[in-house]
Amino acid sequence: MKIYLVGGAVRDQIMGLSVKDKDYVVVGSTSEEMVKLGYKPVGKDFPVFLHPKTHHEYALARTERKISKGYKGFKVYASKEVTLEEDLKRRDLTINAIAKDTRGQFFDPFHGIQDIKNKVLRHVSSAFVEDPIRVLRIARFSARFHQFKIHPKTEAILKQIVKNKEIEAVASERIWHELFVGFSEKKSYLMLEVLHKCGALKLLLPEMNYVKHKHSIKKSFEYAFKSKHSPEIKAALFFMYLYPLKGNSKLQEEIYTRLSVPNAVKKLTEKTIMNLSDLKQFKKLKPRQILDLIYKMDLFRNPDMLLDVMKIFEAYISSQSTQLRTASTTLKSLKKYLKYLNKLNLSSIGQNKRGLDIKDAIYEARLQVLTKLI
Repeated sequence: MKIYLVGGAVRDQIMGLSVKDKDYVVVGSTSEEMVKLGYKPVGKDFPVFLHPKTHHEYALARTERKISKGYKGFKVYASKEVTLEEDLKRRDLTINAIAKDTRGQFFDPFHGIQDIKNKVLRHVSSAFVEDPIRVLRIARFSARFHQFKIHPKTEAILKQIVKNKEIEAVASERIWHELFVGFSEKKSYLMLEVLHKCGALKLLLPEMNYVKHKHSIKKSFEYAFKSKHSPEIKAALFFMYLYPLKGNSKLQEEIYTRLSVPNAVKKLTEKTIMNLSDLKQFKKLKPRQILDLIYKMDLFRNPDMLLDVMKIFEAYISSQSTQLRTASTTLKSLKKYLKYLNKLNLSSIGQNKRGLDIKDAIYEARLQVLTKLI
């Protein structure tokens, strides 16, 4: 039995990057032997085990054979006879198909180390075309390793996968996972560029006119990364560019369902887009309009949403310097107003009143406070 460190951990070590997760491949062993050694089985589709102490993943060397359409249409074969090279051959990119043994020696049958030096994203074998999820993986790798270029032959295969429409068989949860990981990268817009060039973006989001918004999306994502915004903020920011095209709430919900977008991201997008016009012209709003804005944003019950909505708003208008100054002033003003409005004794205002009368009395009391502040 021989054990090798594989995949992203080896790649990142070679590139001088910090290693987050370590995965190992085990050659010349069986599931029974792994269990006897104390490893805990966790794999459903193929034999994967957790180390009894480190809890790192150890997978038996395996091969895969395409038997049906879709990213799940593979038959996995794992046995003592499967070699390390056979296991590495089923991987997506050459830079991810490098192994390292316990003595620190590299095993690189597909010249991944050279591709790292040349900054090239290249597929390992012709089997690359069989897995549609690799279109999304290559796209997000382009966002992470933005200095790298996709090899022309690999680009051609991406287009072929899209043409075959196998990407339509990928589960929406998996599509969202790959997109969300891409949103966390420094050059997120490059992920969208790759998906656009190979035709996948049009297939996944036919409602989006990427070319029309290309420059704005790039500016917004650059601003969001510079400001260290979360992937959730960047995801909501992405959906902001869909809304101006289609004001149909039913269609918007279809898009969310198609991509399995989490409720938190949907909520942030909705709150920002619904109040976009008022946020842009905040200085011109009268006290009643400002109070209505606070109600629509639900800031009395959920004050923490203010900061996230303003982050999205700022990134969305980042190409407009005058609007950015307005955004900063708006945030300070809304924080100030909320501070004073939250000091109101609501229980005393609602005395001897019921139902809608209480709500109206509270609203009027808050409006009086705002009128004095502005």
